[in-house]
Amino acid sequence: MADSQDGYRGDPFDSTISEYAPASYAVEEIIDLEVVEDEDLRSDASRGSVAGTVVSVIAHVWLLMNLAQMAIDEEPDWYEPPIDSRMVEQRDEEEEVETVDYTLANPDDRELEVKEVINAASIGLALADKPKKEVEPRPIDELIPQLRERRVYDVPEGTQIDENIVVNGTNGEAMIQLESALDRVTWEVAKNLQEKRVLLVWMLDGSGSIAKQKQIIAKRLRRVYGELDALQKTDQIPRHEMPLLSAVVSFGAQTNFLTENPTEKFETVLSAIQNSPVDPSGRENIFTAVKQVLTVWKRFRVQQHRRIMLVAVTDEAGDDFANELEPSIALCQRNGAKAYVIGPSAVFGRRKGFVPYRAPENGKTYQLPIDLGPESAVIEVVDLPFWYSGSQYTYLSSGYAPYALARLVHETGGVYFMTNTTTMSGLTPLGVFDSASLKPFTPDYSFGSPKEYQRDLMKHPLRVAVVKAAFLSREYKANGTPGLNFRVNPGNFRQVASNAQKTVAVSQLAIDTILQGAFPDGIEEGLVHEPSSRWRVNFALTYGRLLAQKVRSMEYNFAFAAMKTNLSNEDVRTKSNHWIVRPDTKINYAGNYRRVAETSRNLLELVVEEAPGTPWAVLAQRELKDGFGIKIQQRFVPPPPPPKPGAKKPAPKKKRVLFQQEKKKQAPAKPAPPPKPPVLPNL
Repeated sequence: MADSQDGYRGDPFDSTISEYAPASYAVEEIIDLEVVEDEDLRSDASRGSVAGTVVSVIAHVWLLMNLAQMAIDEEPDWYEPPIDSRMVEQRDEEEEVETVDYTLANPDDRELEVKEVINAASIGLALADKPKKEVEPRPIDELIPQLRERRVYDVPEGTQIDENIVVNGTNGEAMIQLESALDRVTWEVAKNLQEKRVLLVWMLDGSGSIAKQKQIIAKRLRRVYGELDALQKTDQIPRHEMPLLSAVVSFGAQTNFLTENPTEKFETVLSAIQNSPVDPSGRENIFTAVKQVLTVWKRFRVQQHRRIMLVAVTDEAGDDFANELEPSIALCQRNGAKAYVIGPSAVFGRRKGFVPYRAPENGKTYQLPIDLGPESAVIEVVDLPFWYSGSQYTYLSSGYAPYALARLVHETGGVYFMTNTTTMSGLTPLGVFDSASLKPFTPDYSFGSPKEYQRDLMKHPLRVAVVKAAFLSREYKANGTPGLNFRVNPGNFRQVASNAQKTVAVSQLAIDTILQGAFPDGIEEGLVHEPSSRWRVNFALTYGRLLAQKVRSMEYNFAFAAMKTNLSNEDVRTKSNHWIVRPDTKINYAGNYRRVAETSRNLLELVVEEAPGTPWAVLAQRELKDGFGIKIQQRFVPPPPPPKPGAKKPAPKKKRVLFQQEKKKQAPAKPAPPPKPPVLPNL
């Protein structure tokens, strides 16, 4: 009974007892046991007095109410409180960087022009998808626990850059001026000088078309080296013995080493650039020059542990990329050299561009061919002329660097700076494409050989179709706009219509050959599974344009077949002798091609929607400008009335004979010598 009076709470580890069971239940159980234990006393109390029962009930109720209000202050020994975990962010106080005023090496040099500052601040560069590593990453157990952070340094006042583009392995997409590109080169050199000593090699295109760029470089060079010297004097670049060595070479058919050895003397570098010779051959063997520079001066990497930076200035894509591109990249990677290129934009979907040249000998303008592209590993754009009035966009800027130069930059971790060069004057003037719009459609620069490209291409039927169509379109040429204005008479209108059909039949045959050779039936259904944005718009533009021109050709052909059939000689004599062809949004004659026209329109509209502000959208909008149907406006121009019968012809006027004094015979003047043929420069 003593244990019962203390109040049993149960075993805390017994699963049959609730952890939070109230103590009043145990008390009630004790009372019941007592009542059962003394059964005779309970029966006597119940028979003897009802009042005792009432008193007992009241006592029990009072006891239960008091026990219910009791609170246990102390927790049992076996109870463990929950763990309270909180995440506290520890913030380090940022140290203020002292601003240092700099005096450049050339204090008389004036500040940047407003247009240069604007262009410098608008540089837009895209980060490469897979930048090349100089060394392989080490395992985790070999990493140093605490790495020393790079010092943050100030850029002198003369340098105008955008901090959003401080990345390596990039390919330029925004057009900037040469001065702004040189300012960015200054920044790149300063950044590399923080890590180790640098050998900076200026590589200049030897062609005559870059003479203006050489003058700008020579003028700007004093500012570039002045800013680097200012950074070193303020200890923002580590002080080493001869931290920066420079050299100058020019390249053309051959490579000329304009400085015998790298030097730290600025005047020697400046003189070499100012006096660099012109190569009249018209060849730009830039990749051969890269190999020769590294072969001759790689000792500065091996013996002095310098980082080699190659800064090439050119206005073409290079003539030796077929055989020398990959060896030059491999040599750069082996020696840790970075390539920086200041060059032009590639022509869209072509290798050759043209530069207009006005010959002083005869005043005529000639189109000189140059290598400016393409922007991709192979040509991916179908070669088709547009119908009706408007620009043909034959030589359209791509907004990307030429593929070979872009790959050199991409694989070595450098930067491509796109500038407006003389050789770009023949491209269609559309302004500059937005770099953000072009970024999703950047070419793949990872292919080291044509076999690698072909192996990857064969995995994607849509891509194979685009490349096949691009090559076939250059073998089977389609004509441009056929005849649109015809004057006929009852005797020749059928022959005129037949001749019009023949001209368009040539284009129709070429387009059918391309479609049958490159595009199997139903291939457009795989467009939804194509992962690449670039190849999606490539396919939609190529297939959409081919289908559009097929519909136009068939509509034109059927339209003139209807004119031959439906018109009679009397109709032509009285009401229809002038035919004017106009584009129409409706398919009026070739009704069985309405579905093909709808497919073409959907594909071209997809290009405009998915790739706005790009060359693909420009070409798609040009194709959509005019409807795919044909409408022939028939007019009647009354012929001149025939002469009335019996009417006399007016008598011809008599010639008057005039006499004058005879002149002495003079020797005939010697004919002027023909002008000499113009001497066209090699660009």
